[in-house]
Amino acid sequence: MLEQHAVVLEDVLPLRLEKGEVDTARRGRLMLDNMALLKALLVMDDHLLVEDDSREAISSLETKIDLLLLLVGKGIQGLEPLPPCYSCALGAEDLYWETASPAGFPHENGPVCVALFLRPRIAMPLFLPGTLQMSVTQPEASAETLFRYHLHFQLDARVQESLDRLIFRHHRRSIARQKDHHHFSAE
Repeated sequence: MLEQHAVVLEDVLPLRLEKGEVDTARRGRLMLDNMALLKALLVMDDHLLVEDDSREAISSLETKIDLLLLLVGKGIQGLEPLPPCYSCALGAEDLYWETASPAGFPHENGPVCVALFLRPRIAMPLFLPGTLQMSVTQPEASAETLFRYHLHFQLDARVQESLDRLIFRHHRRSIARQKDHHHFSAE
């Protein structure tokens, strides 16, 4: 799906789109939520966390507590049902997804904010404000028309760095799984 990015996170993920520009104050709050979520996901994924270093252990604990507080806060607000899932490809600064029905998505290019649920069980989205573009494709040997969406987003530097680390870890694990699968199937 993503020809121009070597390292991507590809998965079927829930996403919700909000049309319009994100104002500065809201963007700041979204980036703080993004940072807390990404830090928590990185800690949860980090099986090699060195518990001997007390600073890293405390940082890990603080991140988990932050995530727990965010989850409790979301629970108090009343979690909405997850939005529909789409086959997504998340790169460093771009998100792509396809759908057979454009319902709920704008037909014109413009500013939006996508809430992408990287871990649906956590029910906390990563917020990606950016510019949306839509194109229509028809795959070879298929009568079905696909609507392809491309979101070019810009995140704060710290959030971007954490997202890059998360995508790279996902990519590395994906390669390891492929090698393991190939190794087992060759035997």
